[in-house]
Amino acid sequence: MIALPDADTLMGLLAAWLLLGGAAMWAWREKLDLGKRMLLASLRGLVQLLVLAFILHWIFDIRSHWAQALLILGFCILAARTSAAHHSTPRQAWLAASIGLAAACIVTLPWLAVSGAIDADTRTLIPLGSMLAANGMNTISLMFNRMGDNGGALAGLRQAMIPPVDTLRVAGLVHMPGIFVGMVLAGAAPMAAASAQLVVLYMIVASSFTACMVSFLMLNHLSKAQA
Repeated sequence: MIALPDADTLMGLLAAWLLLGGAAMWAWREKLDLGKRMLLASLRGLVQLLVLAFILHWIFDIRSHWAQALLILGFCILAARTSAAHHSTPRQAWLAASIGLAAACIVTLPWLAVSGAIDADTRTLIPLGSMLAANGMNTISLMFNRMGDNGGALAGLRQAMIPPVDTLRVAGLVHMPGIFVGMVLAGAAPMAAASAQLVVLYMIVASSFTACMVSFLMLNHLSKAQA
């Protein structure tokens, strides 16, 4: 039986959404062409997360590694499509970004599972795979956007890696990452929470760089092949 959110949870969600709604209204008043996109993204995120919450217990019952791999590949393909919208040749960029994100997951997740840094079960691999796809998508989008501004591939790659590297630099000083805070609030030892969070942060930086590099190389190869 799936538990529905209680009244306090719904009020908390509404309060958080009102903050976003206020930011969207501000953006609209400033004519930044962001308000509508912010509101639509909030509604889309709401629907998608609610659907995920309803089906997650079925996903966690998956035992086949091939099924796990296919699901993570689906994350990569969907994330790549979002990144491709920031490039002048979306079809080629979609293929390149899909391969880049898939490569990042293939390099990262098996290595961490074999080394014992993470568990090899679905409850661990699927959330981490989605996290890799999402963070890789953000970095690839920044790289494609900078390349579109004639900033060059190297400049685009450097700009794309600024957010994950800066997040790692200020972890524990300015930023208390979500996994660390969640584990501490759940009663875990702070040292264990810090270790788990560091594994994730290292994983994100390495996989984001891998996704950008492979995407760029693939895009370059596709452009030359078409020419």
